[in-house]
Amino acid sequence: MDSSLTRSEVHLRKTLSELEAGPGVQIFFSEEGNVQEELGDVDSMFRMISTVHGIDLDPALARCFMRFDRIACHWRFERPGTRITGEFRTRNLLAVLFARPPEQDWASTPSEERLYSELRVLDDHPGGGSGTFAALRVGPAVTRPEVWYHDFRRGAFELDLDYCAYLAALTVTKGVSGWHYLFADVSLKVEPFAFYEGTLTSALDVLPQLFPEYDYTSLRARLADRTR
Repeated sequence: MDSSLTRSEVHLRKTLSELEAGPGVQIFFSEEGNVQEELGDVDSMFRMISTVHGIDLDPALARCFMRFDRIACHWRFERPGTRITGEFRTRNLLAVLFARPPEQDWASTPSEERLYSELRVLDDHPGGGSGTFAALRVGPAVTRPEVWYHDFRRGAFELDLDYCAYLAALTVTKGVSGWHYLFADVSLKVEPFAFYEGTLTSALDVLPQLFPEYDYTSLRARLADRTR
């Protein structure tokens, strides 16, 4: 392990190598960007976020400090009767907060316009996501930004995750399609979400076989809750 990397950086880099080595996993693209050492340590980053954005983040979020300017993968796994895909493209917190809000093409009400104006894209899926992204909802008084997931076919949903938990879940799920809905208050038994019941059932059968180091028990429990 590179001792110069943070814990989160190690886990994200390992996620790429696990996918690249996964038996039967086809990689469409995999990209490990640069670690931006000029960002300094976590205290320096948090001070800059406070100075520039007026956001004083909860110190607990320091535990997932990472400095990649980007780290991404788009992949697929197939075997007879099963096909799953996954994708992620994320970057460091400072880059996320410096970005402009996403386009508001989907906003139709004042409350939706306000929501999208407060979002900063954390993780998007340009290869296969068809307009999906996860974002932090930020504001001057917010110390622990909410995490939201946007799908232009289904809307925007707050996730039962904070920033650190999102990155941790990403390393376990490998960005498999639909994983965000395990953390959203939706039923996968009804439209427009029913497609993901089969997809996530297959994913939580395949992922433990490909990556036995990880514990998928809690994700299976969430899937059971979403499919009652």
